[in-house]
Amino acid sequence: MEFDQKEETPFNIPEKKKTNKKTLAIYIGAGVITISSLIYGYASYQATYFKDLEIKNLKVQLDDANTKLQRIDVLENQVKELEASLVAKSTAKPAAIKKTKVLSKKETKKVAPPKKAAKKTKSSKTKEKKPIKK
Repeated sequence: MEFDQKEETPFNIPEKKKTNKKTLAIYIGAGVITISSLIYGYASYQATYFKDLEIKNLKVQLDDANTKLQRIDVLENQVKELEASLVAKSTAKPAAIKKTKVLSKKETKKVAPPKKAAKKTKSSKTKEKKPIKK
């Protein structure tokens, strides 16, 4: 058995009709419509309008959040795949990696002084050897 599923609105929204100010004034004067009922009707209209806008904004935010979550899931999967490939590579070639001794900064300076500094020291030594004439 199949049932027809129709979306039902909780209330029927009547079509908007243009109201003349004269007819509105006549209804108020005759007592058919009170000012308080007009205020209440306008306020309820505004409330439903703002609720609809808020619902639309929340739906947009929810869609944005879902797309961000999907991107995060894809990135997490890529990270897991990369970690698995790194583990596989490291287990396949553990002996191929050679450890080299890293020289400290002091040792590198002692071993290889810069060329400019060497030139300055040679010129200063030659100046020291020459006797100063007065």
